[in-house]
Parts: sequence; structure tokens; C-alpha cells
Amino acid sequence: MQIAVHLWATGRGTISSLSFLIIRDVASVFRSDCFDTCFVNTYKTFIGKHRCPSIQQLAKILKQVLLTKKKEAVKKICSWQYTSCIDLRVMLISANIHDYDLHPLLFTILQIINGVAVLFSGPRYLPLRIKCIQWLNHLSSSTGIFIPVASMVLDILEYKIGKDVGKPGKRHQYFMFCKAHFAQWSHHISFPDLATIPLVRLGKFHEITTIESFKRIVKRFIDQVEQNIEFVRKKRDEVPFSPKDQQSVESFLQLEKHSGNTSFTQYYKSIMDEAVSRNLAFFEKFSEAEEITKKAQKKIKLSQKERVTEGVNGRHSGKRKGTVSVDGGREEKMRRKENS
Repeated sequence: MQIAVHLWATGRGTISSLSFLIIRDVASVFRSDCFDTCFVNTYKTFIGKHRCPSIQQLAKILKQVLLTKKKEAVKKICSWQYTSCIDLRVMLISANIHDYDLHPLLFTILQIINGVAVLFSGPRYLPLRIKCIQWLNHLSSSTGIFIPVASMVLDILEYKIGKDVGKPGKRHQYFMFCKAHFAQWSHHISFPDLATIPLVRLGKFHEITTIESFKRIVKRFIDQVEQNIEFVRKKRDEVPFSPKDQQSVESFLQLEKHSGNTSFTQYYKSIMDEAVSRNLAFFEKFSEAEEITKKAQKKIKLSQKERVTEGVNGRHSGKRKGTVSVDGGREEKMRRKENS
């Protein structure tokens, strides 16, 4: 059945037609369970055949940019349409990777994102590279597949240190992506091996950093990573299973991971709480500023209304005074005539 479905989907002309007839005969002759199997397999194959062209189109545009580097092609990648298409595929794969066979799509979209991330350099395209890092972190977290994101984050940080581009506070935000990446894999059995090269680069980055506040943050992170490496390595040396035992490898340190009592987990939780509190404080200050602005605007409007009202009243009072003086003059003239 699998061969017939494969030939129907990939073959042309007579081969595809004959394969479909075989599937139809099998589905009609045997019981209903076999019909369901045939229907599901053909449907999945049909969807798989038609879901790839859109991603292939994204890859085609990227390939064109890599070969020609024309402004028109570059604009296509830097457009909202292109990034929204990638974002949609990332969300689709992340939500359904465990229920459906989406690994071919995952491999293609990873190639596209990596290509976009390394294509542009400089502060102008920095938001696009940051978005690529967010996509890769999200895919790594949802699929359980290791993606080396730390090198991209360190490239951005080293570039910003060398060029001194942007605000100092932005470096803390970019460094959070690196922390999130390490937190995802802090309980994996291969963490000591995965963290070795990034740790070396972090040490060099710590040496060239001139901002003392940021230097302390990097040093604290390096210490936490080194402690976690020793912790995982010690636990790994105690296990009796081999690396080929995939089930045991996947269950390694899962109790510690769910309990959240390890040193690195506590560290990451504390910095996330600090980030949340900073955001809350920012929003509170922002709301207070909005209230002050609204009150000031109300006072200005009230003062303007009072001025307008006073002006109108002044004009009316002037008219009334003029009328009285005129009437008073007429009465005085009439009295003079009567007296004369």
C-alpha cells in the first residue's frame, strides 16, 4: 500500500493512474479499516504534495538573492509578506510537529531562516536577524531539536560592541535570547558538549566588553553555565545506560527539570521575574504619565473654556453698559426740552 501511494504521488502518466487503480481496488475489496487506511494515506500524500510549493517559493526567492543580490530581490525578503509567510509556517510546524509528519517542512524552513539570518549584516537589518533567532528558538523548543542559536546571538553582541551601535539597554534584550536557548537545553544529557564552544566565545566576549554593568551580567551567566555543565556531567557519569538507549537518554534529568530545583533553572527563573517586574514598572510609569497628561489636558481645556466664557460675558456686559448710557443720554435730553 505504501509503495502504491508513493507511486501515485510521485509517478506520472500511466504509473500514477495504475497506482491509483490499485489503491481503489484494495479499498473496495477489503474491509472498512483498510478503506480508512487508504483514504488517510492518499489524503496525507495529496496534502504533502501541495503544501510544499509555498515554502519552495520562499526558498527560490532566497536563492535568487544569494546569487544575484539585486535590490528588487532583497526587498522581497525584507518585506512583511515574506516574513509573515515564514512566521505562519513556523507556527504551523511548531503546533503540529508531534501529530503529523512535518519534518521535511521543518528542514526546509530551517534552511530558509538560517539563510535569511546570515544574508544581511549591519544595524539596518538587525530586527530581521533578531526575528530569525526568535523563530529558531521557538522551533527548537517545540520540536526538541537542537538548533545552534547562541552563535547568532553572540555575532550580534560582538558586532554591537565593536561598532558601538544602538542603546546599551538593547544588549540586555539580545542577551536574553542566549539565556533562553541555554535554558531549553540545560537538562539535556549532551549539555556539556553543546555549551563548550559558546562558553569559549562568551569568555572572549566578556574580555572585550567595556560596560561594567553588562560585564557583570555576562560573568554571572558564564558562572551559571559552568556550574550546570559540572552538574550534568556528574549525573551523566553515574548513569548505567549507553548513548544508544534513546528512551533512557530522553528521560535523563526529567524529574529535576519538572521540579525546577536545579541551580540554572532557579537562575533563569529569577532573571525572568526581574524582566517581568521591569516591564510592569515601565507600564505603571507609562500609565501614570498618561494620567498626568490627561489631567493636564483637562485643565487646559477648562482654562480655555473659562477664558472663552469670560470674553463672551465681557462683550455682553459692554453692550449692556453702552445701552444704558445711550438711554440715559436720551432721558437727559428729554428732561432738558421739558424744562425749557
